[in-house]
Amino acid sequence: MTVLLAAGTAGTILKVAYSAVIASVLISVAFALAVLGFARSADMRRVDRHVAASVYTTLAVCALVLCAAAAVYGVILVGQKS
Repeated sequence: MTVLLAAGTAGTILKVAYSAVIASVLISVAFALAVLGFARSADMRRVDRHVAASVYTTLAVCALVLCAAAAVYGVILVGQKS
């Protein structure tokens, strides 16, 4: 128990836990949207629906940018000294 108390209060530990759960769910959803967007884009191109394919490609690229930004932000947070 002294290790937990040295790391911080119970409220701080709880905040870290729920923040990690929320972040991992949101990043998983964003990456799933990227996969969906690229897959549907390929399907739309095969049936000559170019506007829909462009929309799906835009969705996929935006989702990938969000995932990359989250990864960079995580590295920045880990690298900061507190």
